[in-house]
Amino acid sequence: MSPSIAKGFYRTARVLIAGGLLIVLGACGFQLRGQYQVPAFLTAVSLNVPVSSEALGTELRLALERLHIEPAGGELVLQITRESLTRQTATVDSRAKAAEYTLVYAVDYRLLGADGKPVLPPQPVILRRNYQYDATNVVGKNTEEEALTQELRQDAARQIVRQISARRPTAAETTPGPVAQP
Repeated sequence: MSPSIAKGFYRTARVLIAGGLLIVLGACGFQLRGQYQVPAFLTAVSLNVPVSSEALGTELRLALERLHIEPAGGELVLQITRESLTRQTATVDSRAKAAEYTLVYAVDYRLLGADGKPVLPPQPVILRRNYQYDATNVVGKNTEEEALTQELRQDAARQIVRQISARRPTAAETTPGPVAQP
């Protein structure tokens, strides 16, 4: 086989393989992160976030807005019932000093209907991140911990929005109201 024919063959083979992979990924339901359909009943959600969790509230608003869900004025109420961040020692060095920490971020939330009754029972979201601790670079590690905490809030907000988006509406939410008679 001449070099130019072999080159053309390999180029064609690569295009066919890439096309085949795209077809297989599309057929199995693969979607890029953040690319999912929001149900029609979920056009607006009111947020009920304690003052102590305002940073999470901001991330939730952003996550809802990214999906074109209005974060205020909805019949459904997303209520944050608990938010906690704990730092646990993951490993110690030879001098019995912390060498690695694990941040554990936990959020409990529930979804309430317009009547105040739970539509979705209390749901936990628990996230963990590890980071190395260096006692000689305390300022840098504090900055790293703050960045990880912000990242955990963003991840928790995305998970919450994904979970409420995956919820199936009840019959009352999908049934149109009574038709007015003339």
